[in-house]
Amino acid sequence: MTATMTEVATTDDIRDTILDARRDGTALEVRGGGSVLDRMPGDDGAVLSVAGLTGVVDHAAEDLTITVRTGTGIDELQEVLAASGQECPIEPTDAAGSTVGGRIATGLAGPRQLGAGRVRDWVLRVRFVTGAGQVAKAGGVTVKDVTGFDLCRLMTGSWGTLGVITEVTLKLRPLARHRAWYTTTEPRHDLDGVLFRPVSLITTADRTHVLLEGHPEDAAEQAELVGLEPAERPILPTAARAALDPARVPEFLAAIAGAGLRWAVQDGVGVCHLDGAVEGMVTARRAAEHLGGSVLILEPSLGLPAFGGSGPDPIATRVSEVLDPDDVLAPWRWSR
Repeated sequence: MTATMTEVATTDDIRDTILDARRDGTALEVRGGGSVLDRMPGDDGAVLSVAGLTGVVDHAAEDLTITVRTGTGIDELQEVLAASGQECPIEPTDAAGSTVGGRIATGLAGPRQLGAGRVRDWVLRVRFVTGAGQVAKAGGVTVKDVTGFDLCRLMTGSWGTLGVITEVTLKLRPLARHRAWYTTTEPRHDLDGVLFRPVSLITTADRTHVLLEGHPEDAAEQAELVGLEPAERPILPTAARAALDPARVPEFLAAIAGAGLRWAVQDGVGVCHLDGAVEGMVTARRAAEHLGGSVLILEPSLGLPAFGGSGPDPIATRVSEVLDPDDVLAPWRWSR
């Protein structure tokens, strides 16, 4: 069966579509550019596309903030900001076609998370339409404007299950003068305490990849100090992502050692990118959950649920009941 799609371009369109779905008992899957959802196990339900909700609303370069509609592509955002010598480091790990809304909704940070922080750290304000059809906003254009519950963090990583994000205000920072990838066969722990604020440390089975930003002479000096060689950006596995306490990553890698998986770890962050067969992914999910983490499946051909977990969380269930009382917004994403 082919999913029906409703394309929207305004907040009113979104509200009306949600209210119609509540009346008809129809569930909606919210989609932007599809850079993540197109790679995940899906459903044949109705699709609410916000890909047409695009454009910059306001760029206050002097205040280091920008407000954009959430269908705006990450590439377009980067181009606009680069013209002012600025950036918002919420880029995806690999997929092209990613939108600002997709970054916020999934909460999946790119390879610079070690230096740049999580996606939610760059979100100042969100405007959204709840699953009950209510138009709402949270946060403010400056940190001092923020009062009440931190719904910005709640919406970041909600995967479109609580509300449809329509507009977001992001914090900015100046672009680094220099950015370069390096590599070494030395283990990551031999670099600790030697490198000054690496933006990314990615470990694979046989190499460590390092991203340095800042003054070009400083980066060159650091690279020479520890014997780093210039390299291209590493190509990471894309079938799944494990998220754990960074201190427990060695235990996780030991648990999956015989599972036939290719892995790459974002050191200091606790994210492990995985490729492999179904049996290996089952082993990885079991190991991650045993260690208090989780595995997100991003490859539909594996035939595994995208989200694991032992069952609905009571607090998450209560939040869902308030913001989406009729389970209109993608209730199949996870158990509530």
